[in-house]
Amino acid sequence: MNNLRRAYLASRVCLAGGMIQLIYGLLAIPFGPYTQRASTWDEALWAVANVGMIGGALGLLALDIARPRWLAVIGAVLSVFGNLMRIMVSALLVMSPSNADAYTPFILSSIAMMVLGMGMLGVATLLGKQLYGWQAWIPLLAGGCALIIAPTYSINLFLHFILLGLWGIPWMLVGYAVFTHAANLHQTVLARHRAQARNT
Repeated sequence: MNNLRRAYLASRVCLAGGMIQLIYGLLAIPFGPYTQRASTWDEALWAVANVGMIGGALGLLALDIARPRWLAVIGAVLSVFGNLMRIMVSALLVMSPSNADAYTPFILSSIAMMVLGMGMLGVATLLGKQLYGWQAWIPLLAGGCALIIAPTYSINLFLHFILLGLWGIPWMLVGYAVFTHAANLHQTVLARHRAQARNT
């Protein structure tokens, strides 16, 4: 039951983080970091969005549906570490935006860790065969989207920041998948307890 509570909490954090990403994308249209009106609002919002991504990884881990377990744990740790690194970079950019170029290697490293980590966790989720249909694939998709979005930074900044916002959709779907599966498990546990109570 404790794991289910953790999964519920993590799923809500993931859903909230995905919504923040969508808001980020909408705000990037008139107030994007590529405009003259840019400030540090984008980094502050992006740090919060990364907290949501952490919720997604930890929620999947709390469900204990990914197999082999060791692959899921390593994947979640890598992904969370990448998100924590990105949050740290966001904090540094808010405090000292003039040194942005110095943090580029850390941003790239955080992306690599997150993509690799979510890739491992996504594969383990598929192998676990506890989620079905699109829900089984969404963890892999959420991590893999970064491979499409990251290169657009050097192509078109407007497109890049819009895509970062839209990236919130697969993360919200991760949160939804974790929440609904946790709810189903909770109902199963309650039904089992009621059956045992009737038999005693």
